[in-house]
Amino acid sequence: MKEYLLIFRSNTAAYSNPNPEELAKSMEQWKNWIGGIAEQGKFNAGQPLTQDGKVMRSNSNITDAPFAEGKEVVNGYLLIKAADYNEACKLSAGCPIFEDAGGSIEVREINMMVM
Repeated sequence: MKEYLLIFRSNTAAYSNPNPEELAKSMEQWKNWIGGIAEQGKFNAGQPLTQDGKVMRSNSNITDAPFAEGKEVVNGYLLIKAADYNEACKLSAGCPIFEDAGGSIEVREINMMVM
């Protein structure tokens, strides 16, 4: 099994001020989807990300991010196990991010470093 990083991106407007019912429904969808991956023994880790952050371009060049004018933000990630890209994409298929306008998942294979 290889490891894959699923990077979740969505439109910034999709996460602005959801009401409690919408938030509860969304969290239940995410819980069910991730639980299905975990039941298959293919979930390693994952968390949502806060909306603030920093970008470092060198040791002394640090700026606030993500930028408010950006149309797309990284909202979270999962680290999963899969045989290949096809399986990783298949596991991604039921993700609730696709219910958001413009939601997407970037699927990247982890390149294991040999030390």
